[in-house]
Amino acid sequence: MRIDLGFWSIADWSAFVLTLAGVWQLSSHKKSGFVINAFASVAWVAIGIHSGLSGLAVLNIILILIYLRGYIKK
Repeated sequence: MRIDLGFWSIADWSAFVLTLAGVWQLSSHKKSGFVINAFASVAWVAIGIHSGLSGLAVLNIILILIYLRGYIKK
């Protein structure tokens, strides 16, 4: 098993960790979860565009809007 430590691999794992941290905060009813998940989604959009995965990019753009709505409403 080879571990790739290129920029996009690090971005991928960072987005993964941010997503988990954001979901953890949301499950604890903390408003910071919306912000953390929004940053994770921005990273996922960049990864999706770089990788040619338009579905991933579009999904995360929509999720950013949902997180912003949740942040404002909470």
